[in-house]
Amino acid sequence: MINYLKSEVYRNIRNKGNYIFLLGCIAFVIFLNIVLSMFLKSDHNFPYATTKFSFSSLYSSMAAPIILCVPLVSIVFGQELKNHTLKNTISYGIPRNQIYLVKFIMILLISLINLILVSGVHIISGYLLLQDSGVFYLNELIRALIACIPLFLVSVSLAHCLYFTSNNENSVMVWWVIIMIVIPTLLAMLGNRIAILGTISEWMPWNIVGNITQGEGTHSLMMYWCTQKGLINCFIVGIVGTLIFYIFGMKKFEKLEIK
Repeated sequence: MINYLKSEVYRNIRNKGNYIFLLGCIAFVIFLNIVLSMFLKSDHNFPYATTKFSFSSLYSSMAAPIILCVPLVSIVFGQELKNHTLKNTISYGIPRNQIYLVKFIMILLISLINLILVSGVHIISGYLLLQDSGVFYLNELIRALIACIPLFLVSVSLAHCLYFTSNNENSVMVWWVIIMIVIPTLLAMLGNRIAILGTISEWMPWNIVGNITQGEGTHSLMMYWCTQKGLINCFIVGIVGTLIFYIFGMKKFEKLEIK
């Protein structure tokens, strides 16, 4: 397992896709702050060139990182489906559960690196280019990132599961959207009429990140994780969801015929 882990680390270090994805995300967040800064220079009364607006735009749009987990998993997975290289890896005598675990570890490691670097650049560029609205909004952003890490983990686990158990990449995308977005959205809609479905929908990551209400004062946006109960629930959902998709994917992969 150690040798396989080393080979995966080496392969991902040399994988240009990882760097293109990371630099693309970093360039995007810098670009957004630059645009806000340019508007401020042309109009000194422009109200949105602040760290409040920049940081709140990120922590109120956590659905975007959840979606970005899918292409990230695709890059780390390394075109195994397209190139049919999993069969070769298995033929070397590496147990399937170890293959599944090593890929998962690599995805978690690279995802964490991306999250830290992109968030860090967003925060630093915000303070350098925009008007400082105070530490409150930085704390809110950090709290949102901490709360959403378990939810991102569910998204990663589902994509990881699908890549190991699907025949092609298109089916991975379709099933991910159905499970992660369509089903929670439908349950939330039906929950308006059937209470139990509404309760279930409240525990789904897609609906959690979309649970935004208007507050007052500095709390102009109230997110699901603003309360201690909501923050704890995020971790419960993350742990349970990750275990379900990880175990299901590994068990199915162990019985899957690799072509």
